[in-house]
Amino acid sequence: METNNPSSTSSPKAWLKRLNLGEPQELDAYTIYPLCVGEAGPDPNLLLTHQAIGAQVLEILEKGEGEVQELEALNKGDKPVVILEGDTLIGCKQNRVVARSVILGRGGKVPIPVGCMEQGRWDRTGGRFGSGKMRISPSVRSASTREILEAKKRGQGRTSVDQSRLWADVQLCLETCDVSSPSSDFNATVLEFGDEALDLSRTLKKHPGQVGVLVTAGGSFLGLELAGHPDTWNELADRTLPAFLMDRGWAAEDPSPDKDPGTEASAWLSRIQNTPITLTPGLGQGKDIDVEDGDLAGSGLWYEDQLVHLAVFAQ
Repeated sequence: METNNPSSTSSPKAWLKRLNLGEPQELDAYTIYPLCVGEAGPDPNLLLTHQAIGAQVLEILEKGEGEVQELEALNKGDKPVVILEGDTLIGCKQNRVVARSVILGRGGKVPIPVGCMEQGRWDRTGGRFGSGKMRISPSVRSASTREILEAKKRGQGRTSVDQSRLWADVQLCLETCDVSSPSSDFNATVLEFGDEALDLSRTLKKHPGQVGVLVTAGGSFLGLELAGHPDTWNELADRTLPAFLMDRGWAAEDPSPDKDPGTEASAWLSRIQNTPITLTPGLGQGKDIDVEDGDLAGSGLWYEDQLVHLAVFAQ
C-alpha cells in the first residue's frame, strides 16, 4: 500500500487531492469535465509512445518469432519514454494494444504486456511497430484494466488479458460502428471515424492547468484520465478524447431528473481521491499505481515523486 505521508505532495493520493473540476462541456451524449491543478510542478520531460516512435528513438518489436501478449521495446534516446496502457501499436504480425504502462530509461529494453486487437492476421507487415492515431476504446480498456489487476493479485504478472474477451470487444466495436474489417481489426474504426472524432474533440475548450478529464454519459460515470503535467496532457488529449467520443460500447442511460450531474461528477472525483492506492515496482522505471474499489478499477505510473499517468474506469 502507499506509505507516503498523506500531507506530502510526493504521494499519488496527495497529488490527486490537488485536482479540481472545471466547467463541464457537452459533446453528443457525453459530458466532459476538465481536471485542473493550480500549480503544475516540473515537467517530467518524458516522451510519449507516438513522440518517441516519430523521433525514431523507440523501437517496438515482436518477441522472438512472435508472442500474442508480449512485445519488446527499446529506448535508443536520451529521454525516458513512457508507453501507456491503451496505446495502439500498428504493424508487424498483428496490431496490438498496450495492457500496462511502462517507463523505459535511456538504453532500456523492457517486455511490454499487450493484447491483440486484430484477430484475423498473423503475418509480418514491416519490421517494426508504428503508433496508432488514437488509443483503444475506454470500454475495452476498462475490462483489460480489471483483468490485469486480478492477474497481479494472483501472482500471474501483467500479461493476463483475456484475449477471447478482447477479440469479442473489438468485434462489438466494429459492429456498433458498422465498420467491416477482413482481419477484425479495431484500427479499421479509427481509419473510418477517427478524423471526425478528433475534429469534434478539438472543439472542447482547454483550461489553464488542465491535466485530464472526467467523462460521464447520461449521468453515468465512464472514466477519468490524467497526465501528470499540462504539457503531457496536451500531447495525450488528441489520442484520448476521440477514443471516448467514438466509444459506442458505453450503455448511457437517460440521466435521473432528481440528480445534479455536477454534484455526481464531484462525488466521483472525491471517491477516486479517497480510494486506496497500491504502489508496486514497475516493469521498467518508476512504480505501478493500482486503484481498485468495488466497481472502480484503474492503473497508472508514478515516477520520481510525480504522477505520470492515471486512468480509472467504471466496470
